[in-house]
Amino acid sequence: MFAAKLKDEASQKGIDVTVWAAAETAVEYSIDQADIVLVTPQLKSSLSKFEDLADPETPVILISDEDFTQFNAKKVLDEALAKND
Repeated sequence: MFAAKLKDEASQKGIDVTVWAAAETAVEYSIDQADIVLVTPQLKSSLSKFEDLADPETPVILISDEDFTQFNAKKVLDEALAKND
């Protein structure tokens, strides 16, 4: 549901994005296709693993508990876009 909210926010900003969710066990197969990796609070303990798997130029961002539970996709998208500049 959070991925859909991110897509909606990007669309409202006129930004063309592809957003997908991947199970922790599948991340290694798709992380090389990502420009930004957003990690949900539930996977906080795997953050360093994702940082190691990602290209050094690819931002890996942990979504805060508050932003995730309140579906604050606008803030998360803004932070992700700022990190990707």
